[in-house]
Amino acid sequence: MKTAARMLLTIYMILFGTTISARPPPAPVPLSAPTEFAVLLPYVRILSDPTRQLTLAEVIAPETETAWRTSQKSNLDFGYIKSVTWLHLPIENASKQTSNWRLHIKENFFQLIEIYTVSPDGAVKLLEALSPTSVFADRDIPYPEITVAFELPPGETTQLYIRYWSGGSSEISFDIHTQESFAKISASRTAKNFIFYGMMLLLVLAALASSVITRQFVFFAYACYALSGLLFVMHADGNTFQYLWPNAPLLNGYATILLGAALISAGGNFARHFLQTAQYNPLLDKILLATIFLGGAMILASIVVDHQVIKKYLVLLATASVMVFVFSGLVAARTRFREVRFFVLAWIGAVISSTLMMSRHWLGVELPEQMVFDSMRVVFVVDAALMGFAIIDRFNMVRQDQRAALETSLSEAKRSLSLSHRLQHLEEQYAVAVELARAQERQMADTVHDLRQPLHALRLNVQSLMQGGHDGQSDLEDTFAYLEQLVTRELSAHSSGSDLTPPPASDATDIDEMMAAVHDMFLAEANAKGIELRMVPSRARTSLPPLALMRILSNLVANAIKYTPEGRVLVGVRRCADGSNRLEVHDSGAGLTPGEFEQALHRNSRLERDKAKQGQGLGLSIVADLARQNSLEIGLCATRRSGAGLYVVLPAPD
Repeated sequence: MKTAARMLLTIYMILFGTTISARPPPAPVPLSAPTEFAVLLPYVRILSDPTRQLTLAEVIAPETETAWRTSQKSNLDFGYIKSVTWLHLPIENASKQTSNWRLHIKENFFQLIEIYTVSPDGAVKLLEALSPTSVFADRDIPYPEITVAFELPPGETTQLYIRYWSGGSSEISFDIHTQESFAKISASRTAKNFIFYGMMLLLVLAALASSVITRQFVFFAYACYALSGLLFVMHADGNTFQYLWPNAPLLNGYATILLGAALISAGGNFARHFLQTAQYNPLLDKILLATIFLGGAMILASIVVDHQVIKKYLVLLATASVMVFVFSGLVAARTRFREVRFFVLAWIGAVISSTLMMSRHWLGVELPEQMVFDSMRVVFVVDAALMGFAIIDRFNMVRQDQRAALETSLSEAKRSLSLSHRLQHLEEQYAVAVELARAQERQMADTVHDLRQPLHALRLNVQSLMQGGHDGQSDLEDTFAYLEQLVTRELSAHSSGSDLTPPPASDATDIDEMMAAVHDMFLAEANAKGIELRMVPSRARTSLPPLALMRILSNLVANAIKYTPEGRVLVGVRRCADGSNRLEVHDSGAGLTPGEFEQALHRNSRLERDKAKQGQGLGLSIVADLARQNSLEIGLCATRRSGAGLYVVLPAPD
């Protein structure tokens, strides 16, 4: 098995050893003070183990010496490889008093790492041995990045051997510090990291609070994006393994995929909601949705696809996604520059950081990993400020739009209210005009009705006079006088548009005279039906104007004669205790119930039994209108046993 491994190693070096060259073992690097990686690199030798089976004894054997190579690049990065890599560094303590040293490897986690020292006498010491199942507490020094302590007294030499496999990129760099110098850089690095974490955490909390207060989902979307970025940087620093899941090394090895995909998807979701692409640009919205989907697809693919491949393509997807975000912002800026200007600037900074990462992992550009992650920190800080400005801009724009919409709404409401008031005024005027027209129409109908009765009586009297039946000269005079007064008053009122209610008379009206005139007016009609028409004199007087009294009497008598088939019609006056006079008209007709009486008072309303008779149903309604206009009481006499009896209370003279 070991022989096969050595054969494979030899073949691998022949085929893939183009970036390293064989040379004699270098002299040890002198350590007199903290030494950075750039100084150490020329002394480092590399051995690739594609079999993953070589032991320390085999790699230090003389027959393996020719397989060691040195790097011709400015870093140690062999890409995403499956091979286990061995590093050899001879060191010499050139200081006078320092014995305690720290090997600081600038990586937070390797799937496999073993660190040995081999003294000149061949003694081997295992400084660190971590596997995919090693928890954080297994580390020699509890620091986020892998750090081990070793003893090397002044003047002595030793050989450092590092065996590792990353599970992702094979890039590695390391420094050698004294105990004191490492304490300083670790304190400085911790302070710098936690200042950054605090800023990002405050930003996340502020975004979440703004989301709750304003009920704007864009704040929540940005909080998710910022939190994903914070966790990704914390994972790169190793602090997630130290503080969040120290007992879950398998999760820590997988977290790069989870957090990288989450960062891509959260960025796409934030871009969608900030730019409102669903509303303004559906095509861009679909592209952004695709980036969100691809982030999730990477996580699902990691179930069956090698994690190294997923991690490498996540770098490419992150760069492409940032390009999409910038492009989406530029498209939105064409029409909404003020609203999206800070968004575009923020993502342009992210383009720089993602391009550096892609150049390192895909194009082979020799860039220190620490520089890439530091650029991410700077981008996130600047991004936080610009995104904050962008959201504030967006919020102010929304408020301005809402204020403008409110002002427009208020203006429209005022205009609508004004139009409503004008319309209401016009409707009121229209209602008055309609009511006036209806009143005039009713008054005209009443006038026509009032004229019909005396004209009919006049016709009968003229016929009787022509036949020589009686001397009707006085009857004709009374009828003509009534008609002339009625016509003159009504035509005058209609032509002037004045109130149709008659003015009060200055002199008292003799009720007996009105009754006599009406008797003479309707006597011929009563005789024609064989009805006795009788007026009972009373010497009563009233303040009601003569014409109004004449209209009340004529309508009551005309109705009584019309609806009395035989018998008599009796007209008289009863004196009331308060000095008023109750004008009563009794007939021997079919009579009226209280309900029928109320129905008869309405205009154009006729009882079912009377519909066969000629008429318009206006007689009693005219009397009711005159009673209302003159504040008179009209009613149904309750003492009648047969027929109907109606009364109108007339006011006493002043």
